[in-house]
Amino acid sequence: MKILHTPALEIVELTRTYGSGAGEIAALRGLSLAFGRGTFTAVMGPSGSGKSTLLACAAGIDVPTTGTVRLAGEDLAGRTETERARLRRDHVGLVLQSFGLLDYLTAGQNVALPLRLAGRRPDAAQVRRLLDRVGLGDRGDQLPATMSGGQQQRVAIARALVSQPDVLLADEPTGALDQATARSVLALLRSLVDTQGQTLVMVTHDPVAASYADAVVFLVDGSAAARMTNPTADAVAAELARLDVQAGAA
Repeated sequence: MKILHTPALEIVELTRTYGSGAGEIAALRGLSLAFGRGTFTAVMGPSGSGKSTLLACAAGIDVPTTGTVRLAGEDLAGRTETERARLRRDHVGLVLQSFGLLDYLTAGQNVALPLRLAGRRPDAAQVRRLLDRVGLGDRGDQLPATMSGGQQQRVAIARALVSQPDVLLADEPTGALDQATARSVLALLRSLVDTQGQTLVMVTHDPVAASYADAVVFLVDGSAAARMTNPTADAVAAELARLDVQAGAA
């Protein structure tokens, strides 16, 4: 389901530098991208290309040196750390490779945690519905240590959805999973886009993972080097190889 409105996430001429003088490092160099609502975009590139910095700036965790980040139409520029945290809480769901679950909380309690942190009373029925949506409706009382890696990642996805975010930002969400489990999680993410109109931006190094997306953006040295729509794993792998050769020749 593709919904044509204001982009869920838009970045304009984004730069992010660290250090100064001879030690200055440019992680992002004038990057401009728009992520439409109800779309699934994979972000790829070699280590140091700016992928994680892009996600951190998009979520308001890091502050760009120059440029604009608009999240659900809200400009993050000039916002205090508290204001950015509130916008992130209300508009962003984060899915990490490490899951980020609290071991002493059950699956259901982990899912409800963002609402508690926001001072809202969790709706038990909503938590059950989210666990049902990720295929864990009968696991709400289990602790993370008793669950497989794939099940823990599904709990993390349900937790990211509890605030009904405008955009899901996923950083290598299948990097810690075996191949079969990873494909199951990717199919779940794909279904959230197709059936719920969720917007998803996923950093990945895996061409197979990228093939689940609508489009792939390739970053090199903090800039967008290429874009591919309707990707296949083979086409993505070939483009990565081409960019590696191009970077080596530069």
